[in-house]
Amino acid sequence: QAEESPLKGLIRRPSMSTSERKAAVITDTSLVKGLEEALRTPASCLFPYRNIASGETDIDGIWAVLICYWSAVRDVFPDAWGLPPAKSRLMHGVGIRSMFRLMDRVMATIDPNDESSGEAVREDLRRIADLCHWTSGSWTEMDGAGWNSLQNTPKDIRTLSNHLVRLHFQARSE
Repeated sequence: QAEESPLKGLIRRPSMSTSERKAAVITDTSLVKGLEEALRTPASCLFPYRNIASGETDIDGIWAVLICYWSAVRDVFPDAWGLPPAKSRLMHGVGIRSMFRLMDRVMATIDPNDESSGEAVREDLRRIADLCHWTSGSWTEMDGAGWNSLQNTPKDIRTLSNHLVRLHFQARSE
């Protein structure tokens, strides 16, 4: 894991030692699925970094988007960042996958190489931060689902993703 990655030390892999696994709170499967979906979905912010005709992928471009976005997520949700999934749904599969889907909306107009891009993404996420219930409370707009009742199922990922995208759209419209 690269030094500049906000996820450094947080990704749990089968090859890790027991002591390393204690600090790692995000399953690599959730990240891989989020990346795979983003790379194959034409509406995704990562899709343009692939050249389907030649089979080439702009890894540096993808990396810049991921660093910009996930650093902003870490900065805007510090109380939920790095906690075990049982204490933070942001670090749970449902949160990771849903935030990947929100990334497509947030990063759609952001140039990750621009010096002001990090602040632009943080500002975008701050608009919805108070409406996110990663560690306590309930998602009142989602039939009052408790913060810890969301699971890493297709239904819950879809429900939370749609909710976050709607919040983001509404916040940008105001």
